[in-house]
Amino acid sequence: MLKIVDVHYPTIQHDLVKEALDVFFDVRKIPGLKKKPSTSELIDWLKLLMADNLPDEILKNRDATKAIPPLYGALLKNEQDVHMLERLAFMARREGR
Repeated sequence: MLKIVDVHYPTIQHDLVKEALDVFFDVRKIPGLKKKPSTSELIDWLKLLMADNLPDEILKNRDATKAIPPLYGALLKNEQDVHMLERLAFMARREGR
């Protein structure tokens, strides 16, 4: 897949894309989402991550149970899903104390 991406986006940050894909699939696994993020949301989110020049470490070094991915609003188009993700992260942080 990355070879195809290289042709169309030669300056793409491979490590960022790999980490973003891991986060994307983790978010898709969250039970109870009204609308799981699709390829369209993934592409929009990747564009934002790269436009903000975020390092791949921000995704790589995250604690999936306690942290919300950066710019997560691009992944979740449903307001209820956004609130649910925020609540899950809040509860995970509380339990971690």
